Amino acid sequence: MCFSANMSLSLGVVGFAAASVTFLDKEETFWVRAARSYAIFHFSLMELIQYFAYPVADQCGYGTNYFLSELSTYHISLQAFAIMPALATYSSDKTALLKATMIGATLSAFFIVCSFLPRNWQLFDIAPNFIGDMISCLYMGKYHIGYAIQSAFGLFVTHGSLFGLALSGFLWKNNQKMASYHFIMAILTLFMPQWIFGVTTGEAAAMYCFFSIPITGSFMPYFKNYFMAQDAEDQSDPLFASK
Repeated sequence: MCFSANMSLSLGVVGFAAASVTFLDKEETFWVRAARSYAIFHFSLMELIQYFAYPVADQCGYGTNYFLSELSTYHISLQAFAIMPALATYSSDKTALLKATMIGATLSAFFIVCSFLPRNWQLFDIAPNFIGDMISCLYMGKYHIGYAIQSAFGLFVTHGSLFGLALSGFLWKNNQKMASYHFIMAILTLFMPQWIFGVTTGEAAAMYCFFSIPITGSFMPYFKNYFMAQDAEDQSDPLFASK
């Protein structure tokens, strides 16, 4: 099994189309549509980053590889902001979307700040093997593009992003279906590449973005009747109520 630049490009285009369809769902309020479509768009953008990374893989520290590596750093930092509000839109809690937006924005802001701090500042002197004390670089792995992302407190950034992707949905009332789906899918797609393909953490994380398109596809209108809380109808956040 081999991934390719063309496959990344194709998935990115499909993801952008899915984000557009989701945003055009007139049955939902503007902010609900915006949150769900942005989550799909965010991970589709990573596919395009990977597409452009293939020709310059392993050219660490300069040129296009350096630019894309920096872009990937910010993209990963913004994952909590991208996914947490979208997960919260399926809760019956009227304030879930607003709370998730604030928490996600706060986490992502901390992650971005960490990317500017000295990279040798690490928790408990542990050197993570994906985000941490290293030179940021997009490299060619065994099957796919891999990430090496520099950041202070890499364990905090890594586990904070994992919380946003896989666990934050459980914070909100009557949101077990959507939260459970994303938890199971995120855990499988983050670790299955390592278990099955025997790749490094950095390459496995990049392959997560490959799987993230069908994962975030759950935010499309076709699946909302299954994931929406039963008592969530007509319960929109007052702040995000306008269409």
